[in-house]
Amino acid sequence: MKLGSFSARKRKPDNRRVKRRKFHPVIFALILFCSFPGTFWGSSPRTSHVSAEESLPLRQEDKVFGVTCPPGMCRIPQGFLLRHRDKLLGVYFVDDRNGWVVGDNGLALKTPDGGESWQRVTISEQSFKDVFFIGENGWIVGVGGLILHTDNGGETWGKQASNVEQCLLSVFFLDANKGFTVGVEGTILRTEDAGLSWKILDIDWLAFLPEVLDEMGVFSINLYDVFFPNETSGCIVGEYGIVLYTIDGGKEWVLSQLGDFPTIFSVCFKSDKVGWAVGQHGFFLKTYDGGRNWEKLAIDTVNSLYKIQISNDYGVIVGDHATILTTNDGGKTWVENPQNLPPPYPWFADAWIFPSNPAKILSVGKGVIINAGIYTKR
Repeated sequence: MKLGSFSARKRKPDNRRVKRRKFHPVIFALILFCSFPGTFWGSSPRTSHVSAEESLPLRQEDKVFGVTCPPGMCRIPQGFLLRHRDKLLGVYFVDDRNGWVVGDNGLALKTPDGGESWQRVTISEQSFKDVFFIGENGWIVGVGGLILHTDNGGETWGKQASNVEQCLLSVFFLDANKGFTVGVEGTILRTEDAGLSWKILDIDWLAFLPEVLDEMGVFSINLYDVFFPNETSGCIVGEYGIVLYTIDGGKEWVLSQLGDFPTIFSVCFKSDKVGWAVGQHGFFLKTYDGGRNWEKLAIDTVNSLYKIQISNDYGVIVGDHATILTTNDGGKTWVENPQNLPPPYPWFADAWIFPSNPAKILSVGKGVIINAGIYTKR
């Protein structure tokens, strides 16, 4: 279903009052969103004239993980148990050994040995939602329009001006200069200079959304993930089953899918054309043409799925109730990867694939980091 670009379908003005937005009762969405009224429920964003990176205090480290650990941060055979209130939301590995995990309330962890041990790093007290690296350059995004940048592998971090106050939920860079970040209230930011300046993509959602959502009082859509399989093609996903795609490197975006559908939390591509998207209540989609058209697939779960990652023929999907699904045949079949965890079962928000032989995955979520293998059908 293709409805056209952002400039199309201008709606005639009327005198209807814009109603307060109604939200689906998605537990994970509430965890992701900012807890401040000015961030999530706020009106138009305030802008800043700061263009250069603001300096931050030097990080502090304390080693909290290993064979022995403080109470509530104990090693289990397949990973680490953190404090129950710790919420890990993003993971990224620069290489097979050096990786980062970020989460709420300024939680940042790094590993120098592929996840065998972790160090807590103090960067900021604000909540982090996602992390991404290109070599020594890295970015962390989070509440209140927060964007942090490092150019030395995380030794020091500086604050970049996003010029928005909306919570940013996902960040993706095509190279060391060109990147995107998306978030609540339809926020899309783009940079071509490694984040020294971020451009806000101004979208008239009221003119863009279908009448059915207008009648529901929806005036913008929360965007959860952005992914580019190459330098020109990319997709953004979010509430109400929305999928946006671009073929010009993100200068213009076209609506591929939208309607009264479950929320989509994550999108990932195996190649320039073949990709998947996952979301609420086991919602599972696949595209064969770079995101223009999508078909719904059946998957053996009704749990909400928050992240999908693909690396060659290996793939992992994580979600509610300790859900981990894996594939080793390029996504043809997905099998459950059960974990020996005590109830209440945590949700997993993100995962990373190590395409070694045998392949391994690392999943992060509420109070836990799990290392596991790729399960196969017998």
